[in-house]
Amino acid sequence: MRGIIISPQFKMEGDVFTLISSNIDPIKLRQYLLYWDKIDFPDNNIVSIGGSPEIDYLESQDILSRSKVTFGSWQGNIGYAFAQMQSAVLQEKNKTEEGRWSIAQPNSKLLFPKELCTETKCLEVELYQSLPIPSSEVSLNDVLMFKERRKDELMHFRRLMDEFYLSIINSNDIPRTKIKIIDEIQGSIIALQRLMNESKFKRLLGSVKVELDITNIIKGGILGASTGAIFGFSPEIGAVLGLASSAIKVSYESVLVPNSLPKELKDYAYLYYEHKEL
Repeated sequence: MRGIIISPQFKMEGDVFTLISSNIDPIKLRQYLLYWDKIDFPDNNIVSIGGSPEIDYLESQDILSRSKVTFGSWQGNIGYAFAQMQSAVLQEKNKTEEGRWSIAQPNSKLLFPKELCTETKCLEVELYQSLPIPSSEVSLNDVLMFKERRKDELMHFRRLMDEFYLSIINSNDIPRTKIKIIDEIQGSIIALQRLMNESKFKRLLGSVKVELDITNIIKGGILGASTGAIFGFSPEIGAVLGLASSAIKVSYESVLVPNSLPKELKDYAYLYYEHKEL
């Protein structure tokens, strides 16, 4: 089981967090539903955030939960408080389910208060306009039915993403291993895209960055082998499945890592930052 702790969209200008919407974008909600087993959309005891018939439906199906974070008080924008809530829920979830929960934000960079984080280097894997996702016109029930029918293919993709980290750091030949696992991830994405073609879903291609914490196991070869490497899909496949502008990028970046991050959790953040229509 893997779970994701989600947030509505907010932005950060300097040290000021601004909440753009109090609810979850319907397309993002379908993306989380398709690729994760459990979803947590945190709430708090002062000002309740978000809520919709679709959120209520997923709660009724025991797929989505709303962990309550207790504040004595807070100052500033609710966006700042929500970042604190994600950090608190991540820490609490991983007390009982170590390494099984990560954070998701609908931003291209992880937004967190500086006092809750440490800036460090991480391995960043970016699936650019690659991830097939149902459009908002597809019902949540249809997504669940597809997920049940195609659980083997979805689990295969999940396993490849989970193993990316271990495959790289345990390899004696990092460049070769990296190319091999990226080929496998691309093959899995192509299979999922074809399955959604068959389902007749109206769909989009999403982008996601995965932040992999490597602070405890940095090897000299990782930097040279990973910086700025971009892997496109084959032109033939791209033309048929709409993946012509899709790519996978692996880079070594300076990022914020939550101080509450459990040692067992390496893929700590998933940044779902844009999508395009097919």
